[in-house]
This record gives sequence, C-alpha cells and structure tokens, in this order.
Amino acid sequence: MPGYKLYYFNGRGRAEISRLILAAAGVKYEDVRITDWPTTKSDAPVGQLPYIEIDGLKLPQSLSIARYLAREYNLVGGDNLEAAKADAIVDTCIDLMTGFYQKVFLVTDLAAKEVALKKFLSEDALRGLENVQKLAQQFGSKGFSVGKSLTWADLFIHEITFSLMNYQDNLLDNFQVLKQIRDAVESNENVAQYLKNRPVTPF
Repeated sequence: MPGYKLYYFNGRGRAEISRLILAAAGVKYEDVRITDWPTTKSDAPVGQLPYIEIDGLKLPQSLSIARYLAREYNLVGGDNLEAAKADAIVDTCIDLMTGFYQKVFLVTDLAAKEVALKKFLSEDALRGLENVQKLAQQFGSKGFSVGKSLTWADLFIHEITFSLMNYQDNLLDNFQVLKQIRDAVESNENVAQYLKNRPVTPF
C-alpha cells in the first residue's frame, strides 16, 4: 500500500473529501495540517493546497487527489457509467460550494455577509440541494446516491450538507433522500470513527 501524506490548512475545506475517502477505505495516512504556509508554500507543486504525497510524488489539485483515491479504493461506482454519475453529483455539489464562496464567503462586511448568508440559505442552497437530490433519486437507491453502495459522491454530499447545516441545522427537513444518504455515510464504521475524532474547525 502506498504511503500517503495529505497537506492542507487546519480545516476541512478542499481536503476534507480526500480525508473522508481515506477514512472510508480504512487507509492510514499522515494528515499534515499547515500552520506556516508562507514559509512552506514553495514545497507545494503549484503553490497551493491541498496536495498529497504518494510515496514521495506530489500530486496537487483537490479533485484530482479525490478522484485518484476514490478510484484506488473502489469508491467511484461499479462501472464507467456509475463513475460518471458520481462525477455529475460531485460537480453539482461543487456548483453549490462555488456559489457559497462567491456570494457569502468573499463578503468582508459583517452586516452584508449576514444578509448574503440568509439569502443564500433561503434561495441558492435550496436550489442546489434540489439539484443534488434530483440526481441522487435518478442514479441511486437505498440511501446511496449512485448504485447500491458507498461512493465518493455520498461522502461529498455529507461534507457539503455538514457545512451548510452549521449555518441552518434544519436545512434538510425537506430533503429526505439527502438525509438518508447522510445516515448511510455515518453508518459506515470507518467514517463514523473518523467523524467522531476529527478536529473541530470553522471550515
């Protein structure tokens, strides 16, 4: 088995999906949380985080890392079509994350940020979650978003809904399929153990 070192800031952010994949697969790795970024930036292959070291080889780009790990540990689906379905769900989740980043996260004025967050949760988030749920209903079954077993798309859904529910805990009240997916993810023994012990961070 390769030796992995995953480098990111002390937060969930763009590295969390890879951490969840490694957790689900039961793979041990070194979770390197960077606190001195200006002095270590030159170590990163393209000057940004996350990146992963695979037996010394440095691979950048969060989705490239996650897809590699998902393929490596059979979390992409049962065939190429299921893998494409998982990618489509992940990309739809990313659309939602990008909207949050652009419309809320980048707002610096606190009063304006509060207004933007309220608007996002009541409009954009609901539309985005509807899109994710629509695909999960078409592609999956029995608590899984693709096929009948855990994929990285389920893990991505869990992470993005976890982040949004930090702002509004009842956000999924009308999204029963997504709640079932969250339950299925949390019923995975390895993931449950990881979630129980992972560091608590704002993002």
